[in-house]
Amino acid sequence: MVVQRYLTTSSEKEAKKSIYTNAVLVIPASLIFFMVGTALWVYFRHNPASLNPNGRVDDVFPWYISQQLPTGLAGLVIAGLFAATMSTISSSMNSIATVITTDFYKHFKPASTDKQQFVFARYTTVALGAVGCLIAIYMVFLNNTSIWDQYLKIIGLFGGCLAGMFLAGIFFPRINSKGVLAGFVVSAIALYFIQRAGVINFFLYPAAAVLLCVTTAYIVSLISPDKKQMVLKAVD
Repeated sequence: MVVQRYLTTSSEKEAKKSIYTNAVLVIPASLIFFMVGTALWVYFRHNPASLNPNGRVDDVFPWYISQQLPTGLAGLVIAGLFAATMSTISSSMNSIATVITTDFYKHFKPASTDKQQFVFARYTTVALGAVGCLIAIYMVFLNNTSIWDQYLKIIGLFGGCLAGMFLAGIFFPRINSKGVLAGFVVSAIALYFIQRAGVINFFLYPAAAVLLCVTTAYIVSLISPDKKQMVLKAVD
């Protein structure tokens, strides 16, 4: 989703501006996000009787909104949360549908028309929405203490691997597509077992995934270089 936003810019210079702007704004946005949790902790630390004794960690913020905020303000906050959630989910669904259409559907059906691709993308978006609903329902029935912990595990499992792929492509020209694919698969599998074993803190999952992905990709690329690289070396 984020990469596609950068690709819509008019030039490489504008794309760089967007990346730098996003990198700068992520810092205050993250601080505000975590400060909300800190403020809630301080409030209920001083008002323990107001906390729901049977609630989970994820219930603290909704409980505060419903019990402590005035009726009108609570409605505005809930509307804002729904609006932010809907905009994020819709853009993610459309981005994934676009990737599937352009990278897979057009590859297997190169003669397809724009209308056929558009229809396929719409059905793909609907299917992704259904899958997302099923995953959300599944997460509810897991009865986890905090979905945030599960989110970090998933991001570490796949997001760190994707970050490793980008770093490999940017800083290591010797790494080829075979190496990147192998690095992604190996880092994802290795991180799954790391999570199961609990040998490191889950905050370190993304860092471990990036390191494993780049290292594996570099080694595989050395063992199995691309034919184009071999031809260039022969010419040199």
